[in-house]
Amino acid sequence: MEAFTGFIETKVELWKLEAKEEIGALIAKMLLVMLVALFATMMILFLTLGLAHWLNVVLESRFIGFIVVGVIYAGLTGLIYFNRRSIIEKMVEKQNEEIDGVSTIDEEI
Repeated sequence: MEAFTGFIETKVELWKLEAKEEIGALIAKMLLVMLVALFATMMILFLTLGLAHWLNVVLESRFIGFIVVGVIYAGLTGLIYFNRRSIIEKMVEKQNEEIDGVSTIDEEI
């Protein structure tokens, strides 16, 4: 009986360690994604401002470049909005494939 209790305790400790390891990896991945998203956002912001300023110089205006860039972003936003259902479906399918892939690997072991 003591061997069985020891086995259960060891198994529980193993699960705890595995959970801590997975949580640590998940946190590291999330931080990396957030950092990349921050830098990508800053890059897009400055490139957009540069494009708007350049258009202002080319068009010899103080504001038309910003209007043109705003219209471009409005068009992109509309495009994403009207295709949101298919975009969401593709994302869900991809997540389901990843989950299925993990479960099949676990079943093989």
